[in-house]
Amino acid sequence: MKKTFAVLMIAAMILSAGCGNTMDGAKKDAQDAAAKVEQKADEAKDAANKAADDASKKADEMKSDANAKVDEAKDAANKAADDASKKVDEMKSDANAKMDAMKSEAETMATDMTSMLNEQVIAINGIKPGASVEELKSVFGEATSVDGNTMTFADGLKVVLDGANKVKSISTTTDAFDTTDGVYVGASEYSLNDYCGPADAVRVANGVAEYEYSGDDKKSVVVYKAQNGVITEIICSLK
Repeated sequence: MKKTFAVLMIAAMILSAGCGNTMDGAKKDAQDAAAKVEQKADEAKDAANKAADDASKKADEMKSDANAKVDEAKDAANKAADDASKKVDEMKSDANAKMDAMKSEAETMATDMTSMLNEQVIAINGIKPGASVEELKSVFGEATSVDGNTMTFADGLKVVLDGANKVKSISTTTDAFDTTDGVYVGASEYSLNDYCGPADAVRVANGVAEYEYSGDDKKSVVVYKAQNGVITEIICSLK
């Protein structure tokens, strides 16, 4: 009996030692599992934080790209506006330059026309002293008679040539011709002032008045002879 009790006691002691070892092992296993879980949780947390950082970085990059494109679009729009404004200014400047040129040309033409209107040109039917024989014939045709250096044309027009075969004087006693001022034989003596202005010289002899006007070329004169208030002869000649 005592022997059996001793055996049982030994067995209990052995069993008790084995259970203690088992509990320590389980505790250790649980601790290892908890550590692994915690490690996995940390890894997952790190991965989540990295993903969040990557997403934030990507968002910043996309935002920066968007802002850059917006700035590029604004710059392009501003450049287009500047170019358009510059083009408008250039067109405006060109238009003003053309208008100024046209205005200057018009003023020049007006001045020339005024000068022409005011110019005292000595001529009968467009032929001036100093004209060539060819010019004479182009206006009056062939002479009806030639006596030395004196040529007579139809309607009594007389031309005296100089040594160079140029017109020295041209005269008429008929109303078939007129001067550049519109004066003709048969016109009133008293209309000369209206047609030509004041004469440069006036001479009266034997009832015949002579009104002399110098041309603007300073080389020729026209003399209107008048009697009894009527123009009787017109003579254009070189001085």
